[in-house]
Amino acid sequence: MEEVKISKKSKVGILLFVTGFAEFAELAETIFRNAERRGDLDKAYVKLIRAVFVNVEKVANDSQKTPRDVHFFEGVEARVAQGVREEEVSYQLAFNKQELRKVIKEYPGKEVKKGLDNLYKKVDKHLCEEESLLQVVWHSMQDEFIRQYKHFEDLIGRCYPGSGITMEFTIQDMLEYFSSIAQSH
Repeated sequence: MEEVKISKKSKVGILLFVTGFAEFAELAETIFRNAERRGDLDKAYVKLIRAVFVNVEKVANDSQKTPRDVHFFEGVEARVAQGVREEEVSYQLAFNKQELRKVIKEYPGKEVKKGLDNLYKKVDKHLCEEESLLQVVWHSMQDEFIRQYKHFEDLIGRCYPGSGITMEFTIQDMLEYFSSIAQSH
């Protein structure tokens, strides 16, 4: 996963290591379905899923085809890494408070829930044979989304202090989205 390089000519689509993980999981579920060491497999899934997330994000960062507003926050982080003081980031035209509000406005809670619902359906489609695997994956995804949410909120707090700008949904909202989506399917 860590060695994947995407050429500029390749089309947007599912990365090979993601489908490889799905195939691995299907085979592992067949082999370990009733095994004594089933718990070890579930622990391994957590690490593998985290690696999938990290490397999908890495490939997206390196890709020319990633939408501009998806990595707005990475641009903020890049400015800080280049030596711009955190409290001065908001004075840069591409990363001012108005641009931050635009990015946040594109992701209201309703849209986030809709996106998560679509994501659940895709994951379910690939993992429908094994119910417990779906639960493990969904829980890991929830943890990763919450981690990213906290990271973005922290970044906003440090780089836009006193602005009062926050996401249009809370962690509690997100937990409810994950829960209601899982229960409705």
